[in-house]
Amino acid sequence: HVINQTKASKYIKNVIIATTNSPSDKKIVSFCIKNKIDYFRGSSKDVLDRYYKCGNFFSCNPIVRISSDCPFIDPSIIDKTISKFLRNSFDYIGNNLEKKDNEWQNSLCKFPQGMVIEICRFETLEEAWNQAQKPSEREHVFPYVQFNPKIFKVSNISNKKNLSFIRCTVDHKEDLKFVREIWKRKSKRKKIIHVDDIVKIIMKEPNLLNINSKFSFDEGYQKSLKSDIQILNINKKLK
Repeated sequence: HVINQTKASKYIKNVIIATTNSPSDKKIVSFCIKNKIDYFRGSSKDVLDRYYKCGNFFSCNPIVRISSDCPFIDPSIIDKTISKFLRNSFDYIGNNLEKKDNEWQNSLCKFPQGMVIEICRFETLEEAWNQAQKPSEREHVFPYVQFNPKIFKVSNISNKKNLSFIRCTVDHKEDLKFVREIWKRKSKRKKIIHVDDIVKIIMKEPNLLNINSKFSFDEGYQKSLKSDIQILNINKKLK
């Protein structure tokens, strides 16, 4: 689903799966080979390293990042983000951060959860790869870029209507149940699902939201921030 949704973008020419060296991901590699999809295997924990080496191997510039837990990633959002990037001279654009009190902060930018798209120049990714040290910066690829505005020219896109209460990312079994229920209700005539389609389904059956509404949107990133604090405390003790 992630691949099909992504390929529906008018800008995307090739999709590359950046998977891990873990034996459990052999299934993903087999899937890629069977379906003639380019893939790259790298670190399971240092995702920034995996992305950089993948981008370098395939000579990608710019690089568009879409997480594999986003089966409903909307191609129109992809196009909107890439279009803004191509029309300007930003180092990075994402739809998962916004400015508050003149500082960038982690945010859903009014999009449903599971609609994150990020794009950057290869040189930007390389700089992050060289400089990022914190666990949160290595695991989530772009925090070093997002939160260093003095180094990088950063921008974002936001949705007009606040739909952040809709969770379409797949991190838990409840999430999988939710997206399956949404997919079953999608028009059979459409091969691709858009945010508007999801909203129409939920307006008819708002109780669907109860399936996975208990999870916070940034729980993975918050875990990484705790790792940052633990390492900071260890370094203080060592000094």
